[in-house]
Amino acid sequence: MLYNRDWGDKMNIITKLIQSIFSSDIYILFFFFLALFVAYRVSKLKKNVDNDIYDWEEISDELSNNPEKTNKIFDCYKNLNRSYTVFIALISIFPLLGMFGTVTALLSIDMSDTDTLNSAKNSFFDALTSTTWGIIFSVGFKIANAYFFADVEDLIQRLLSLKKKLIKNGIDESIKNKSGWRV
Repeated sequence: MLYNRDWGDKMNIITKLIQSIFSSDIYILFFFFLALFVAYRVSKLKKNVDNDIYDWEEISDELSNNPEKTNKIFDCYKNLNRSYTVFIALISIFPLLGMFGTVTALLSIDMSDTDTLNSAKNSFFDALTSTTWGIIFSVGFKIANAYFFADVEDLIQRLLSLKKKLIKNGIDESIKNKSGWRV
């Protein structure tokens, strides 16, 4: 009998958590979808760069004569590096969003009136749900980052190496932009 009651309590908590993400913690859900979009973008950029980078490395001495490929290297480096940096920043935002929800829910408690004690219980629960969602999403995206990290960092370093080689050969982004190179 005790087991059934514990299971019911757990289901009640999960139900309340799910309800909170669509009401008081909707801002955390918004950032979840934003982080999901950026993770998808990093994955797509990683795949595209991974397919091209071996060819680029083999012909890197000839790239100074090929503005389209040179332009693509500069753009790929910038896009992958920027997207991955945004993804990392979004991961660190989730615990802060959880703390923000906790603080705002606790500040809404009116302790001057004894009738508001039940309201205080609800506000306290709201405070805990936002913290919970912040932790859940942060951990989830940290795991996703562990999947991305080695490959993305390797590609960024290889693209940076190609970029440095191009700059050493007198090709940099300022020259690229002045000459009107576009893919």
